[in-house]
Amino acid sequence: METGDIILTQEQMDKILEIWKSNPKAPPFLKDISKTVFDKEVDGRSREGKAIKEFLASQNLVPKVTQDYIPKEEIILNEEQKEYLINNSSTMNALEMSRILFKNNHLSNLSKEARSVNDFLKTIDKKVLYGDVDDVPPDIAYRPPKTFERMLFKINKYIHESIDKEKLTSRQKKEINATIGYVNTYRYIHQINTYTTQTDRELFESSFIRYTHDKSDLTEEEVDQYIILSTEVVISSSIQASIVRLQELLDDATDNPDNVKISMSLVEAINTARTEYNQCVIRQQKLNNDLKQKRSDRLKNQIKENASILNLVQMWKEEDSRQKLIKLADLRKQVLKDEIERLTTMDEVKCRIMGISPEEVLNG
Repeated sequence: METGDIILTQEQMDKILEIWKSNPKAPPFLKDISKTVFDKEVDGRSREGKAIKEFLASQNLVPKVTQDYIPKEEIILNEEQKEYLINNSSTMNALEMSRILFKNNHLSNLSKEARSVNDFLKTIDKKVLYGDVDDVPPDIAYRPPKTFERMLFKINKYIHESIDKEKLTSRQKKEINATIGYVNTYRYIHQINTYTTQTDRELFESSFIRYTHDKSDLTEEEVDQYIILSTEVVISSSIQASIVRLQELLDDATDNPDNVKISMSLVEAINTARTEYNQCVIRQQKLNNDLKQKRSDRLKNQIKENASILNLVQMWKEEDSRQKLIKLADLRKQVLKDEIERLTTMDEVKCRIMGISPEEVLNG
């Protein structure tokens, strides 16, 4: 059998059928067949893979490929797991509890385990939940903008006054290109991928872009500090949400006179959260002011350096002009001197000065 440049021998075709018949209940993977027939693993796009698939197709057989979706068994939560979720749903989100319950820190928002937990949380009163059960980021790593157009779109999404693409200045182009570099740093991508809700991701991204989109001269150290500053924004938002949630629980607890101890605990928790929030806000203000001052000082130094260079250039230009004028004056003096000497050697001029013509001198 011939397929392109690959010709399957009778022996190879027999091997393929033998592998297939060895486990009739589950079709073999294409890579396992190719490893036996061609002594190497291939995929369905290779010439060998196509030859195997076409031969099997002629026999009304279809091999499995590694991309085939194999559904996982549905996760059913037991009573102990449900009780854990009820007790901790006010302080942790679905993904955090899933990783603890199933002892797997690599679970994502769209894993079977996290989905099962999230589905159960939807049956609990939303007032006691830590966050919105529907607020989950996509099950893919964050991909920062790498093109000018995508970065401009992101900036216009988060800033108040949009940048007109048709009226971009050279300065704005430089700033946008610089921002592309900032959001493609490893630390930025790592930090944004640590957030387990889409809201936190967007809050971090919007804060960082608003802080940096109009600064094309940031150092690596300053970029790291703006990442920290944006992280503090997310933290303060989370603390504020916790305060609101605790206050709602306190309001419900105070309606019941038997919940005095619970009320006291909630009041203490609210005071602690407010202290943390105030400290977080102070850190933000200090870091933001430090960054502004540091950049302001650097720009002032640059202006001084540029001014010094401009003065030197101006002085050089002035000195150069002065030297040229002196040189022209010297040349003029030299030309005048040469002309005077020439005139003083002329007999006719001498005779005229003496009142005698050349003819009179010659003829007597």
